[in-house]
Amino acid sequence: MIRMTFNYAVKTQKNLDKVIEEITEKLSEIKFGVLGILDFKEIFAKKGVEYPHEYKLLEVCNPHAAKQVLDSDPNIGLLLPCSIAVFEKDGENHISLAKPTELLSIASNAELESMGRDIESKLIKIIDSVK
Repeated sequence: MIRMTFNYAVKTQKNLDKVIEEITEKLSEIKFGVLGILDFKEIFAKKGVEYPHEYKLLEVCNPHAAKQVLDSDPNIGLLLPCSIAVFEKDGENHISLAKPTELLSIASNAELESMGRDIESKLIKIIDSVK
């Protein structure tokens, strides 16, 4: 069996804060929001761990889709929210999405897999538009 990659990733020439700003704006257009941003460099520093690279993880969600997932199976809530990482590696900036289709494929629920495809398509379009 050929396994697809679990993420969709692109490089960007933009500043990471600008990428986050633009992603946040575009998400609101499709009724998604940013629930939180985990700044790994900052989190590690507070724990005394030096991490020289920028790495921010955006937790993004559409409340109506999330409710549908939880109504279907509360355990699938463990796979929520969607995650988009913006980070620096080897002097280049990247945007990476954990593919909802890959995450939801473990649920064996055709309705949720269909929703995952729709959400993934929208999020990839946003990433491509801001890169």
